[in-house]
Amino acid sequence: MAPKFYVVARVESREGALPIWRDRITSLVDVSASERLGDSYYWGHSLGPDTDTIIGLEGYTHPVGFFMGHFETDVFKAQTKLIDGDELLKTQQGLDSPDYDLHHYDLEGGWLKRADDPEKDSKTSHVSVYHFWTAEESQRPELLKKLVAFADGLKGTQGPSGPVQSAAVLKEIRHPTMATFWLRTKNTDAYNDFKSSAPFTKFLEDVKKITANTKVLESQAFNGHLELKPPQI
Repeated sequence: MAPKFYVVARVESREGALPIWRDRITSLVDVSASERLGDSYYWGHSLGPDTDTIIGLEGYTHPVGFFMGHFETDVFKAQTKLIDGDELLKTQQGLDSPDYDLHHYDLEGGWLKRADDPEKDSKTSHVSVYHFWTAEESQRPELLKKLVAFADGLKGTQGPSGPVQSAAVLKEIRHPTMATFWLRTKNTDAYNDFKSSAPFTKFLEDVKKITANTKVLESQAFNGHLELKPPQI
């Protein structure tokens, strides 16, 4: 069975755009849940200096769900016109704007929800997106293996009160040296505690040995859903 397909998006936005984005995303979250191939749609705003910029995860049971299904819905088309009309993007409006930074993935491993997490469907979690690049394409399989092993190890150690709610490993389709670790925690304090923990520090040190570059995006979620369909791997 084919792995699920994911998109991690960062949308650079003009100052003051966030309140309007919240309304636009609400409509898109609702339509995503009704799509046959829709699986995840989870959005938040940047916790960096660019607080009006939004960062999201979209998931589908097949790539067609993103490239054709979601884009072809009447709600998406209507919201896109409103987004352009409100000039929410920072430098250029339209779907071909450079303000849309998208990465496309197969799900390599890890998990988005735990059955024993009472807040597994929280819409206000803290999300950290760790983008990793290896120097050579031949090194990425080793990186992915390390990421999956760490994610799998986390799941069994959390329990109902554990801070980590998601640890998904994503293999970029178009960039053969890139992999992403999508981490969701209950809140920012929980993330900061986890980030400074010995296991995570050791994990990052281990990964650093085989990576040429790393980029971290942090966001505060404000709406969405995750894994409406059963896991396929």
